[in-house]
Amino acid sequence: MKTTIRNRAAALAIAGIASLAGVGLASGPALAAPAPAAATSADAEPQSVHYPTDTNIYADELVRAWGADNTERVEGFATASVASDLAAHGNENGTHWVQTGEEGAAGTIYVDYKNTVTGETMSVGVANEQVSNGGEWGSPHGVHSVQFNN
Repeated sequence: MKTTIRNRAAALAIAGIASLAGVGLASGPALAAPAPAAATSADAEPQSVHYPTDTNIYADELVRAWGADNTERVEGFATASVASDLAAHGNENGTHWVQTGEEGAAGTIYVDYKNTVTGETMSVGVANEQVSNGGEWGSPHGVHSVQFNN
């Protein structure tokens, strides 16, 4: 009987530890330490920008940056003409864009979005070869077209 109780207690202890470990793995960055404060030194080195190699994620990053009014990041992900078109359009309700699909043609992946507030649609053209360059990091200015439809 003592062996059965020990075996069950051991099994419960292992299950408890495994569940705690699973919580730590599943929660990911939410439990990570906060980012260090920005450097105040004039000679601080700039940080690199990560450019994804997945065209959908690349387009999403551009749309998020535009919705957050992060001009510098928009200019990193888009060509100058796309950045200008996005700025001219404005980003009112910019946080309400959801991805609705994608289609490819002639080396470009067109990622489609719909604004859940206004009903407006937008198509973002991402240069597939430039972004999916086979490396670990994509390249800047991969979004070369944007089109809005009411």
